[in-house]
Amino acid sequence: MKQSVHLGQYAAWQGYVLDRKKSTPSSLVMRHVTRGDKIIVSKKGVVWVYFSVHDELDNGTIVDFIKNRTHKTLPEIGRELAAWSGGSGTLPVYKMPDIRQPVYDLGRIRRAFQWMKPTYCHPYLIGERKIPADVLNDPRFAGCIFQDRYGNVVFPHQNGQGVCGLELKNTDKNVFMRGSEKALWLGNGSSADTTFILAEAAIDALSHFALFRPRDAFYGAVSGGMSDHQLSYLTAIIQKLPSLQTIVLAVDHDPGGQKIASRIKSYLAGKCAGTIVRHIPKKEGADWNNVLKGDSN
Repeated sequence: MKQSVHLGQYAAWQGYVLDRKKSTPSSLVMRHVTRGDKIIVSKKGVVWVYFSVHDELDNGTIVDFIKNRTHKTLPEIGRELAAWSGGSGTLPVYKMPDIRQPVYDLGRIRRAFQWMKPTYCHPYLIGERKIPADVLNDPRFAGCIFQDRYGNVVFPHQNGQGVCGLELKNTDKNVFMRGSEKALWLGNGSSADTTFILAEAAIDALSHFALFRPRDAFYGAVSGGMSDHQLSYLTAIIQKLPSLQTIVLAVDHDPGGQKIASRIKSYLAGKCAGTIVRHIPKKEGADWNNVLKGDSN
């Protein structure tokens, strides 16, 4: 039943709406129309799973989803799902994209990356995102931002063994290239850096630097979420910074940012010598690019 009943279909029946812009081929982003709850629906093997962005305890299978949102007992949930999976009950028809497990193809990513060129003056970053041109040319970021043959901005992700993922950004583009593994996007660092600043998105990292211009600071970005693999690589990076004193989590001012910051703080406890602080925009719901553009005033 956890396999045959589409969790996204059930969530839509419960008042959740698909965010097609934020969803990916391997996960559905859905928001409740009145409660403001945001969930991520995906598959673990053949089983439908989800987690709430706002509540780290709210996750699991479709059984957990129903249990956490209704007063139904487990036998009642079982009968309801059995009816749907057996065909005697039907969910209303909501069009949902297919979900597939991510397939990493390192060879494809590295072949594509060979043809990409560094960019220092991209119209999307400068015109739409308001990133100053001197930021793109600053030694902290020079050679860390690329452009593909279609004109998209490319932020390469690294996993400690080279480029493993390519994040594409443009006016109408916000995806990882097929075959990518999400790890960390990194600026340029040095052994003298005393501060490591980690943002949710690479554009937020560039915006944060544009706003505050910190000295001796090394920037990175997680591109949303934080897997165990990303945490492990983050730890390895931090432990290689001999002068590190402070780790700044420059996340968004929202529950998702709080969740990422809490997960990182918990994981790094006892693993690094630097003090960990959270730096967020003043306005609730804002990210650092909102601040740079003046959208959070």
